[in-house]
Amino acid sequence: MSSSLTRAINDIKAICEKSEGRSRIFAYGSSGYKDSVRHFLESSSEVAQVAVCPGTAEDVSQIMKVLARRRVPFGIKGGGHATNPKFSSTTGIQLYMSFDKVKYRSSDKTLSVGSGCLWDQVYREILTQKRYVIGGSAREGVGVAGWLLGGGYSLYSNQYGLGIDNIVEFEVVLPSGDIVRAKSTGRYSDLFEALKGGGNNFGIVTQFVLKTYRIQPPSSRLLNFCNAKSEKVKGAITNFINAEETQKAVLVAAFRYYNEIGKDQSLITVLCVRDGSENILDPFREFESIPQQSRRETNRQNARNAPRLLKNAAGASSSGGSEDANGFSDVFVFNTDSEDAINELELDFFETDELFDSIYAPPLPIDQKDTDTAAITASEVVLDYARTLTEPAPEAGMSGVGEIARGRFGCIMVSKYNQNLINAIDKQAKESATNMKENGGKRVVFEIWPAHSGIFDNSTPSAYPHKKGSPFGPMVVYCVWEGANNDHYWVNEMQRALHNLYHIALTEGCTNDRLPFYSNTSLDSTKVSEIYRENYGNLRRVRLKYDPQDVMKHAGGFRIRLPRTRQSFGVAPKSSNPNVNGERSYVQYG
Repeated sequence: MSSSLTRAINDIKAICEKSEGRSRIFAYGSSGYKDSVRHFLESSSEVAQVAVCPGTAEDVSQIMKVLARRRVPFGIKGGGHATNPKFSSTTGIQLYMSFDKVKYRSSDKTLSVGSGCLWDQVYREILTQKRYVIGGSAREGVGVAGWLLGGGYSLYSNQYGLGIDNIVEFEVVLPSGDIVRAKSTGRYSDLFEALKGGGNNFGIVTQFVLKTYRIQPPSSRLLNFCNAKSEKVKGAITNFINAEETQKAVLVAAFRYYNEIGKDQSLITVLCVRDGSENILDPFREFESIPQQSRRETNRQNARNAPRLLKNAAGASSSGGSEDANGFSDVFVFNTDSEDAINELELDFFETDELFDSIYAPPLPIDQKDTDTAAITASEVVLDYARTLTEPAPEAGMSGVGEIARGRFGCIMVSKYNQNLINAIDKQAKESATNMKENGGKRVVFEIWPAHSGIFDNSTPSAYPHKKGSPFGPMVVYCVWEGANNDHYWVNEMQRALHNLYHIALTEGCTNDRLPFYSNTSLDSTKVSEIYRENYGNLRRVRLKYDPQDVMKHAGGFRIRLPRTRQSFGVAPKSSNPNVNGERSYVQYG
């Protein structure tokens, strides 16, 4: 361990001791240490020297000053769902954000969310207000901070835009240690825009303020088809995309290959989500005419017929606690004295989320022939969900956190899909899965998630470029394997597959070389300039303004580099505070 790292650890220990228990530091091997460094996949967890859980923005400020002064490596972890090594992990000082407060402000119907929250917690709490936020997956431990700072594609993005389009305000600790609140107007408006998709390049976010919506309960189906039905399924996918009947209908399809539960399995999975109105023609009707291997679905009629299952579950109280200085009040979920039971709104949202996560999970064993249907009804899901509210959480944590296997997400960006590209994705998935057993492979998933032409109708100025009238989204590849000795094979295979599909998409007019990559599902070999495209130059200047000493380069992630000639932008290289006297002498991001 370097002397600088030793001094930094001692400095942070002193900060934690003075915090009277609000902030904690954990030594290697302790349970607090293990929780702090553990990630979604083994391959993205690192052995840090120590782990720190800061409890207040003021303590983050003091810790940030230590990191700036000592110039040591550090990582910032929320949910720990990043699959690229050393993006939110480190061999230096691991920061595990413990900011888990969620507060609702009725005056403007916004939600304040701590940067240490997971989406599961956020959804449970905002649904007590009969409202919803645009967020990430709940069932696999996805953190709020990483998902939002990366951009945030959601099942509801076709209607409400990306996650970053729904942020009202940030509380952020700058590399100088200053704690500021950044909004679309005022002194830090350039910082506000840069944080929207800009990752952890500009400081450590401690709080988000989000828009909320009164959204109609979704109706969802997860349909599994055997590969013998692939031509019909691919045709139905193409027809759905071409028809594009409504922004309220979302389709996610995946070609899935598994070497788990004792045998090889392969299937095509189609998630069908319809938000709201019951009187529109079923946009997924063609899939229902194809024999399915299995299906799971939400069914509000079944939920209504099962009140006994829900009556004794934890009630959802819509009353909050006292308001804080910003007008936010605490939201309480587990109020067993409430007369309200879990309602259909909550059930349908959580069931839909569970079905979405099933795309990446190992399939359930199916013994039926490919022409049979194995149906899992909503009442079974209702029972399972009710138990999660009344039983204590398992000590091992939620699904996916601390998983032994190794893996990565990767993607290309697609503006539209046609039959030839869908056929190519099917063929490439099958080819990439060919040598799974020989190379420790466990899962190979190639996902199609078409973006509606109106997905960016409500886009806002952000670090991540996305303009009205130019729809696009990630075509995601997800691979899981065992053994560090197989890392090289699988990362190379993913790069090869994505390279092949990119060139086919380019030939088919389904992509172009200007679409920005989605950082949350991109391999770490992706160039940072390919994520921010035309915004990259401005982002470098904004980063220079708020981090002239390049403190954040010691954290992981897709790093926006400072301009080479700092003096040309009016910044003194030794300045430690980018906001001295409140002057704005730099080029603004816009």
